Amino acid sequence: MRIWILQTGEPLQIDSGSLRPMRAMNLSKALIDQGHQVTLWSSDFDHFSKQHRFSSEKTIELSNQLTIRLIKSRGYKSHIGLSRLVDHAQLGWHLKQMLKHESAPDVSFIGYPPIEPAWVMARWLNRRGVPTILDVKDAWPDNLVEAFPKFMKPFARIIFFPYFLMMRDSFRICTGISSVSQEFLDWCLLKAGRKQTENDFVFPLSPQDELLSEQEIERAAKWWDDLGIKSTNQLRGYFVGSLNDAFDFQPIINAARKFPISFVMAGDGPRLESLRSETQDIPNLVFPGRVSRAQARVLSSRSNFALAPLATRADFEMSIPNKFYDAMQMGKPMITSLTGPSRRLLEKHNCGLFYKNETELNSLLTSFSEDPSSLDVMSKNALFCYNKFFSFATIYLGVGARLLRFVGKQSI
Repeated sequence: MRIWILQTGEPLQIDSGSLRPMRAMNLSKALIDQGHQVTLWSSDFDHFSKQHRFSSEKTIELSNQLTIRLIKSRGYKSHIGLSRLVDHAQLGWHLKQMLKHESAPDVSFIGYPPIEPAWVMARWLNRRGVPTILDVKDAWPDNLVEAFPKFMKPFARIIFFPYFLMMRDSFRICTGISSVSQEFLDWCLLKAGRKQTENDFVFPLSPQDELLSEQEIERAAKWWDDLGIKSTNQLRGYFVGSLNDAFDFQPIINAARKFPISFVMAGDGPRLESLRSETQDIPNLVFPGRVSRAQARVLSSRSNFALAPLATRADFEMSIPNKFYDAMQMGKPMITSLTGPSRRLLEKHNCGLFYKNETELNSLLTSFSEDPSSLDVMSKNALFCYNKFFSFATIYLGVGARLLRFVGKQSI
């Protein structure tokens, strides 16, 4: 079966360095393993490095089963700003030109957002009768409006009105919608103006089961040893992610001043240097910067619990971030400020805890300090929950079966 995947803003198989596989790489791998031919459409501009891969439209045949099609665009320097919106408009336009010379696939999977390329691809496929899943992970364009001050939101909604039209059209013409939680899927269906069908489903952000060599683990372990992050009896909480305004690190910083607990907040981002400067007098709080997959694995193994200190935002309250599944895969309890389906997942399976403010976080940390064994129970529950419900094979084989069913073939 010939399958198209459109997913921009994610790492690709052609990228160098220690990259975290996301939707595009994970789904393409699962489908290729099942014997299908995959064409992966993406942007020539790398969202993470902020560099162009080739500075042009490009077709790369990695194997008989995997072809990567790169769409050119101008790029941008910041996650937020006009230049990123212009980049996405260019992606849509150039994709439209590329599609003029294409023959239709058997089935397609479209990542949303960005809005423009998703809309262009969805319309092109719809006109040719190609079954299509629209995979929604962010609440665009609502998020664009929310970025404005309250008094400007009505004007912003007018400015972004074309985006709302493209969103609604994309949601309505696709065969089915997938999203990261039932709450997020309900939001999509509300925008589409229809009820849920068997073609709409929850697609969790489960991580790929990675095989790291003994040498990679040894090098990562030495790297942490050199930073003083060693395997000890000291309680340790960790974070791995982008250091940006999506997270509220202040309660963690304040807790690090009060508790003899080690906190390691790994990752890069626009707030890295300011956070380092603010916390340079706190020896038990470390911001090591970006880490490799092996370094993240070792850090988790040397920690007692994971942290997800997300800021309050409407779309976050509908979602379950990949950090939750990463922690479960490693058998680590998640401590988070996020409510909604994320909190319910932790409470249902007793694999983590929620705090709504700094006082509640301090109370949790006090209980951990007095009785670390409570974390052991949640650790076992986390790993059991991942293996039973959210493993890579369980989730991605299920999505592959759905795609096959759309074209009338026997599911796997």
